[in-house]
Amino acid sequence: MFPNAAHLVGFFATALTLIAIPGPSVMFIIGRTLSDGRRAGLITVLFNSLGHTTWMLAVAFGLGAFLSSVPAALHLIQIIGAGYLGYLGIQSIRKRKGDEQTLASQNAGGHPAAAVKPSTRKIAREAFFVGLSNPKVAVFFFAVLPQFVEPGANFTLQFLTLGIIFEIMGNLGDATYSLGASVARQWIFARTGRLAAIIGTGGLLITALAVFLLATSLVEVFAR
Repeated sequence: MFPNAAHLVGFFATALTLIAIPGPSVMFIIGRTLSDGRRAGLITVLFNSLGHTTWMLAVAFGLGAFLSSVPAALHLIQIIGAGYLGYLGIQSIRKRKGDEQTLASQNAGGHPAAAVKPSTRKIAREAFFVGLSNPKVAVFFFAVLPQFVEPGANFTLQFLTLGIIFEIMGNLGDATYSLGASVARQWIFARTGRLAAIIGTGGLLITALAVFLLATSLVEVFAR
């Protein structure tokens, strides 16, 4: 069974919000683009996505049977995931200035063409492990995406379908950030605070999203 219309609307709204907000992977992709050029940035997008996919497959085939048979466990994961997502949002707000300073330092290192560029293998390897270790992605696949799976139906099939859609959307979003960084690098860093404002706004949106997901999960629990 495919998720119902309400779940699909919630999924797309959540996915778009999370993809649009700069997280650890986006920060790394922007940094790689600024330091090593557009090609390195796009390679990073691809292999970072493979790191994300590892989480998707692990959750789909490791938890699928269990969560399909125990809906209460799914609700527990949803509540924990919403709470941790809120924590990540608050951390994004708190660390926005530090993240801006880190990327500004990379940008100040000179034009990508003037530096010794890392090998494609190194770029791919580092991108994969950044994607694999990204807590935002881990939380999404482990605790947020299950929010939009129809309880009692085929968990694995629904999860993989939504997960693949999310990965496609994520790749398009990350590639946009990479290309945008290569084109707009001068505007972004021309004035201190611009990137920090973007990151801080993203943190607020993540926190608001977490509150909404937590409220929705609690309503479903007490409605049963």
